[in-house]
Amino acid sequence: MAGRTISFPKGDGSLAHNNREFIANNVFPERTGWNKTYIRESIADAYEKCFGEAVREYNAGQKRNDRKISNYVKKIENSDNGENVFYENIVQLGTKYDTPVVDEDGNLTEAAKEAVDLLDEYARTFQERNPNLYLFNCVLHLDEATPHLHIDYIPVADGYKKGMKTRNSISKALQQMGFEKGKGRYDNEVIDWEARERDYLMDLCRERGIEVEIKGDKRDNLTLPEYKAVMRKVECLEAEAEKLDKQNETLEQCNESLQKRASDLHGQVQEMEVHNNELFLQAQELTEQIEEAEAKEKAAQEVLAKHDLRADCMNGF
Repeated sequence: MAGRTISFPKGDGSLAHNNREFIANNVFPERTGWNKTYIRESIADAYEKCFGEAVREYNAGQKRNDRKISNYVKKIENSDNGENVFYENIVQLGTKYDTPVVDEDGNLTEAAKEAVDLLDEYARTFQERNPNLYLFNCVLHLDEATPHLHIDYIPVADGYKKGMKTRNSISKALQQMGFEKGKGRYDNEVIDWEARERDYLMDLCRERGIEVEIKGDKRDNLTLPEYKAVMRKVECLEAEAEKLDKQNETLEQCNESLQKRASDLHGQVQEMEVHNNELFLQAQELTEQIEEAEAKEKAAQEVLAKHDLRADCMNGF
């Protein structure tokens, strides 16, 4: 079968899903028993194995309790340096269209058998090939549409002179495996490592006479140095775009501030209009009261005038 794809994306790292602690909608439960677990170790046990001695040695040298590390997993979870507690990659050969797990009779397809053989060798050789990536959980799934591996690993770097001597650091771990220190987002140790792992998968396919293309790889027909050069340009463009986005965000914030100020002023104007209307009504009421008082005064004066006239008339007789 020609033209199948190799996929090597980063995974979500859901160990509960990988280990079938719950069954998702895309899983065929009747085939879950076909899955293969290469290694399944708890994160706590894995961290104890990888960093336990380093943590104890570090704590022994601390005089203040607040500087001691009580839980290295929690420390990594709350790290400001961008480390992950662990990392995951999903390895897959083919798609559900050219490499389905089962045929119409529910039997394992020949394409799936080829994929299982390849993925099995990849999983079994992963740790030897990657000594600084501690493989603590690895599962082959055959209860979904296409055979695939979940590779979960913890980067282990040692030789630090200050602090813990052995730490979780993906960049340092890969550097200690021989990859050059990264220069940017698209030119770093992880990019180089992923390229090497894809090349290894390609070699496994060639050995088996499987023609493949790499899915999700932006390199196309570029060599790795050419790809890095292109990605550096992309990185510069993305940095410029990010700068423009920040400027646009600042302008939007200013616009929102002006709109809020205008809204506040509009509210103040409305309040003043209401107040003015109240004053106008009060003035009208006072005017009516004054007019009523003047009318009463005028009527009183007229009554007095008539009284005075009557008095004058009586005195004249």
